[in-house]
Amino acid sequence: MKTKLFLTLITVFSIAIQNTQAQINPDGFFNKKGEANIAVSYTFATYEKFYLGLDEVDAVPAHNQIDQNIYNVYANYGITDNLTVIANLPYIDAEGQGVADPVNGTTEQSNLQDVSLLVKWAPFVTQHKNGTTTFVVAVGGSYAFDYEPTGILSLGNGASSIDTKLGLQYNNNSGFFGNAFVGHSIRGEADNNLGLGDGAKFDVPNSVNAQIKLGYAGKAFYADAWFDAQKSNGSLDINSPNFAGNFPETKVSFSRVGLNLYAPITKTIGVSLGSGTIVSGRNIGKGTYYSGGLVIGLGK
Repeated sequence: MKTKLFLTLITVFSIAIQNTQAQINPDGFFNKKGEANIAVSYTFATYEKFYLGLDEVDAVPAHNQIDQNIYNVYANYGITDNLTVIANLPYIDAEGQGVADPVNGTTEQSNLQDVSLLVKWAPFVTQHKNGTTTFVVAVGGSYAFDYEPTGILSLGNGASSIDTKLGLQYNNNSGFFGNAFVGHSIRGEADNNLGLGDGAKFDVPNSVNAQIKLGYAGKAFYADAWFDAQKSNGSLDINSPNFAGNFPETKVSFSRVGLNLYAPITKTIGVSLGSGTIVSGRNIGKGTYYSGGLVIGLGK
């Protein structure tokens, strides 16, 4: 159990809790049938710069700086040895350090963000002399809670989604591994609570995403370095002439890099640390986050 416990945390700090949706980024590690894990984590994120369209500005408009405290509960369960279900629920407390948001009129927002569910399946596992290659298919979605999606200080885009991902992971017998995934997210509509523009709903753009991860999973510790990116299919920028405060309809794109570390304490409990930063973006805050978590292996 001790050697398997760290695998539950591999996904936790890769979840996109930026100003988009809380998507689950899968990997090629699977629970054994009946094996369950739960993790709780805290993340502090700060955004001191902002991308107005593709233009980077030195301060977040109106707020100057946005700080987020994110409390997250994550769980997974092995339905079979090659089929794992994952659930994630973040609560976000966001506060601006400047004047009130020019759209929603607030300097602080807090609420549950989006509850996410993902099922990943390994239809093929190829054995090699020095390791294995796992092909992964993942399907899931998210449900947006009742937070205000309009404004710079919003917790998300306010739309539910259906997400699909395909990927490969190579595991070397020495403990080193690498994976690559691509995905597509179909977004629903968000409520136009403030009556901006036309209609009672916002059409939130769909997006494509990708991730690459390299790491080591051993008996004593786990470590990885990752890159992920999202490209939105929308065409509206915050600094475009036809922007009327309709933030959920903007084209949100980004690329990020980060690190995760994990170490077991006992056979059933472990702790982890993580960090990530946005290196480029579009209509999104630029900043860095730091995370810490506690993992409990529930076994069968």
